[in-house]
Amino acid sequence: MRTFETGLGLDREGERMRVRTAVAVAVLAAAGVARAGVSLGVEATIGAEKLGVQRAPLSNEALLPMGQLGGTVLLRLGTLAVGAAAGGYFHRSQLERYDASGLAGLAFDVLPILRIELLGELGAANLRTRADLGAAVAGEWSTFYGARPGVSLKLPVFPLRVGVWGLARWGLPGTDSREPSLGMLGRVGIDF
Repeated sequence: MRTFETGLGLDREGERMRVRTAVAVAVLAAAGVARAGVSLGVEATIGAEKLGVQRAPLSNEALLPMGQLGGTVLLRLGTLAVGAAAGGYFHRSQLERYDASGLAGLAFDVLPILRIELLGELGAANLRTRADLGAAVAGEWSTFYGARPGVSLKLPVFPLRVGVWGLARWGLPGTDSREPSLGMLGRVGIDF
């Protein structure tokens, strides 16, 4: 089959695929809103380095530490999700610094036990005190932005969820802001 270039430099088949993908996401979002479940999830997270994972799955790219221990709170309204996350770095059981971020995006219950989240995040890294967090909220701290895809399984009969968050963050201190820094977090939590 022959493809023709459009004025934007994209072939027609590529455009069709993008349109199909956008329509599929919109249909999934509409279906989730139609069921309009509301839930609040609270979970603990643990960094990939604590789980012995050093490389990104399906790649040879090294994972950066993105918080040894932390937590996430996520409010779901149908397929829409908003929340907050924090991850701390510890030395001899003492909190040295932490990252904090706001989250927003989509969450799909693909099956009754399988959930997929596609979230964006905006946050601040290397915070040391609550005053630093206040400065970050006021815009006086360097910020990072990123993508936080997640997958989790709900254990039957219990409100317990287990899963993993993938992290791709741009603008972390000491990194090349043009390339994402990759990380991964294990997660366990409950839905209310």
